[in-house]
Amino acid sequence: MPPAGALAAGLDALARGDAVAAEQQFRACLASDGDAPDALHGLGKALLDQAGLAEAEAAFAAALRIEGPGGRAAYHLGLLRLLQGDHAAGWPGWEARGAVLGFPRLAAPLWDGTPMGPGSRLLILGEQGFGDVIQFARLLPAAARRCGAAVTFGCAPPLQALLEPFCRAQGIACVTGRVDPARFDRALWLCSLPALLGSAPIVATSAYLEAPPAQVATWRRRRPAGLRCIGVVWEGRASHPQDAQRSLKPEALAPLAALPGTLLVGMQRPPLRRAPPQGLLAMDWGADVEGFDAAAAMLAALDGLVTVDTALAHLAGALGLPAVVLLPHVPDWRWGMTGEATPWYPSLRLARQPAPGDWAGALARALRLLAA
Repeated sequence: MPPAGALAAGLDALARGDAVAAEQQFRACLASDGDAPDALHGLGKALLDQAGLAEAEAAFAAALRIEGPGGRAAYHLGLLRLLQGDHAAGWPGWEARGAVLGFPRLAAPLWDGTPMGPGSRLLILGEQGFGDVIQFARLLPAAARRCGAAVTFGCAPPLQALLEPFCRAQGIACVTGRVDPARFDRALWLCSLPALLGSAPIVATSAYLEAPPAQVATWRRRRPAGLRCIGVVWEGRASHPQDAQRSLKPEALAPLAALPGTLLVGMQRPPLRRAPPQGLLAMDWGADVEGFDAAAAMLAALDGLVTVDTALAHLAGALGLPAVVLLPHVPDWRWGMTGEATPWYPSLRLARQPAPGDWAGALARALRLLAA
């Protein structure tokens, strides 16, 4: 197969989740052209999906030598180092995400983390997925203290009702809709705060968001009081590049329904790509998950959550509520490669696949955590 054909076949295998076949195709491509950056990136990704972290790093480093700093290779190396827990080395590569993911150019100078002084205005904008915003919103108060300016935080409409009370308590304006960065002295993307503030503010020792009490009371009335009610989420966002690895079929959750005295409550927002089998859910609240304030109230009314890697995992953690997160063998960088605990959210427990695709193994670990 010619190199172009091998490259296309490798990319197709990656999209199907077949990392072994993808590795073979990318190596065939590199055998003809050892300096093909697309093949090096593909090889790095295929090796990473097989937990070959050292080999993946070598492939991305080779691509970096060809491409130079600030692009895909720097970004992928940053993600790999974050996955390994080396935040100091990972955040600089993380900063290349804007170029790689196509962020728009902000019409204001970027804030560099230095004090701005009274009378100045700083705009911080949410980015990427809802989970990213929930995860990094914890750093907004530290940013406001550091800059000494009037801070405005711009977020997507589904998040505003959840985040506005948190921001207001810190003297930060929380807005949604179109915001003109040109009206501000400085601007910044939210997920750049770790690189500017350092790692000290990252660990959450307690909850930093709250569910609306009136809504919590409403949802508590909709559940039986004498049984344990566990929310379940089995699908992530279909457009996510790792969705094939992080989502599962709802029937895989059946062992959870067999737990004594336990009812499963659907928290999966429609439309569903995979409908749960008849009888799996005792209640389905997914259709009412319209905003994250409503989702927070539902979670606070339940006794726990079992979810794949979605924004609801971050929400439960930010609320300080118990949840078990089902993770693929090689998860997103923020969960690391080992352990059942995460410094990001002390209330979460991580149930990892023992081997690629082994959701049964991850569910067995989840059952043990729920029984503890």
